[in-house]
Amino acid sequence: MNCGWAGTIQQFLKLNLNKFIHHLQLHVYGERTPETNVKRLKRESQILAWEDTFYKLKKIFQQYQMLDGSLIFEYNILRGSGRRPDVILLLNGYVIVIECKSYNKISQSEFIQTSLYVRDLQYYHSEIHRSNTQVIGVLFLTNYKNNQLYSIPKHQIYGATVNSFPVLIEKILKKPLKTFTMLQFLNGVYEPSPSMLEAARSIFNNEPLPNIRAIASSNFNQVQQTIYQIIKLAQETNTHHLILVSGEPGAGKTYLGLNIAHNTKNAVYLSGNGPLVDVLQDTLHNETFVQGLYGYKMDYLVKGIIPHEKIIIFDEAQRAWDARKVDQSLRRKNIPPKNLSEPDIIIKIATTNKLWSVTIGLIGEGQEIYSGEEGGLKLWNTAIVDRNIIVHTKHHNSLFTNASQYKTHNYLHLDCSFRAHAALNYYSIVNSLLDEKFDLTRELVQNLAKDRYSLFVTRDLEQAKSVARGLYQDDVKTVGVICASGADRQKEIPVLPMNRRYEKPSKIVQYFNYPESAFYCKKLNYAATEFHTQGLELDMTIVHWDDDLYINNGKWCGQHFQRGVEDKLQIKMNAYRVILTRGRDGTIIYIPPKPILDETWRMLTDYIGISVL
Repeated sequence: MNCGWAGTIQQFLKLNLNKFIHHLQLHVYGERTPETNVKRLKRESQILAWEDTFYKLKKIFQQYQMLDGSLIFEYNILRGSGRRPDVILLLNGYVIVIECKSYNKISQSEFIQTSLYVRDLQYYHSEIHRSNTQVIGVLFLTNYKNNQLYSIPKHQIYGATVNSFPVLIEKILKKPLKTFTMLQFLNGVYEPSPSMLEAARSIFNNEPLPNIRAIASSNFNQVQQTIYQIIKLAQETNTHHLILVSGEPGAGKTYLGLNIAHNTKNAVYLSGNGPLVDVLQDTLHNETFVQGLYGYKMDYLVKGIIPHEKIIIFDEAQRAWDARKVDQSLRRKNIPPKNLSEPDIIIKIATTNKLWSVTIGLIGEGQEIYSGEEGGLKLWNTAIVDRNIIVHTKHHNSLFTNASQYKTHNYLHLDCSFRAHAALNYYSIVNSLLDEKFDLTRELVQNLAKDRYSLFVTRDLEQAKSVARGLYQDDVKTVGVICASGADRQKEIPVLPMNRRYEKPSKIVQYFNYPESAFYCKKLNYAATEFHTQGLELDMTIVHWDDDLYINNGKWCGQHFQRGVEDKLQIKMNAYRVILTRGRDGTIIYIPPKPILDETWRMLTDYIGISVL
């Protein structure tokens, strides 16, 4: 059974403490094995907490001897990274998640944790979702002397004590819902939205992916099917095609590309995003399934090798380098310039000596962050001149005047970001903020609490770190500090050193994949930049917002700009668009107490209404 103990309320009232503790110990710790002093003390502390919970819940339910309900202790959220809610109460058709605390000083981490349990069960538990059963979260302060049941609006949970918990029971008994049994709950399948790295691992290992609710409610499957139909058309008619698939951050572009590369013959997934390639290759222990664009194009430019793949998937196609940037990189290698952009190179590889081909460009909107990337989609139009290319996209055909044919499709734009789980409008919040549509940002932020996405601001970095450390303590979920490149933060937190290709694993790989490393994200020793994290994600992020982007008289201004770019402020804004959209469960924005950032702080807190940590 996937829990420590489960039974009816009447069975619990008759349960012996020693038997109860034995069941929970066996479930959580297994058979007794030698353990360190730290582990022993932790286990002893946990046993004391279980005993406290046991007696306090008995005291409550002794008032309801005939209550028809069930209790489940230490339920393992399968595929939930090792997390276990303390208690789940099934009562009158409701699921009540109870987190028990024997102390009274509660941290934001514990509020967030309780809210996330509610979200995970409500959103990803098959039986709860199918039956539309309501899930309620309760932070149960077992030793707090108070008779009030109080709601905590920004986390959408209740706070209760031994004296006030019966008030919640009475509220639930007055509003019966459909019956929801313990057997239904325990037999339900929990299928959370995987992280990008988890999804990549499952795809590569031919493991079944979970039936992700967010994907099922988006147009992801229709987009994927449209691409397969175009590939089939190319094969049957011996024609060349360019497909451009757009989508906001977290909409599943990389997931889509990896899926197609794995399930289609003669396909390769390419990315010019070095950190993403390094992290994926390390995660998969494979350097051929995901390939770096640099090596692929250099084989063609220097050695004249035309790779055999007929389906080329180019991730972050909007970030493709222009000819000037490509030639700069060639000159550094003492190679004569070729006057070819990256789209030129890819299209030449796709169409030379091949009867048919499909090039799939995955486009992240507003994520051009580096010099040479500002040409955008225009570079692809130039690349297809005289190549007899059929273009498929949802963009207006005025962009692709050089296409032999232009075909629009309803399903070539991924319309829903599911990185932030239930908070499907989170990207719209970031977009409206950076577009100076502050009234819209204010309106959208009000819905975040019910979507259980944690968005906070603080001017105290250590407080932000303290909250982050309190989350996911015995969990593989990740937290980390990220920042935009350019500003000097070395006095507060050093920026992750740049990758060195000869170093295995690189610092960025250590940041995401190596918990024992001093550079690991959860250590909070180093901040990663937009270049390190684009295409990747963390479960909770601390965004170090510095004086390189600030509001002055209601308008965005910037400094510490990147060299060699045309629209310096736009590239800076895009960097913030990236770092503000990396967090799956939430984002804590740290704004240093610098006078230049005071108006930014007031806008986020006083006007827009983001909660102060």
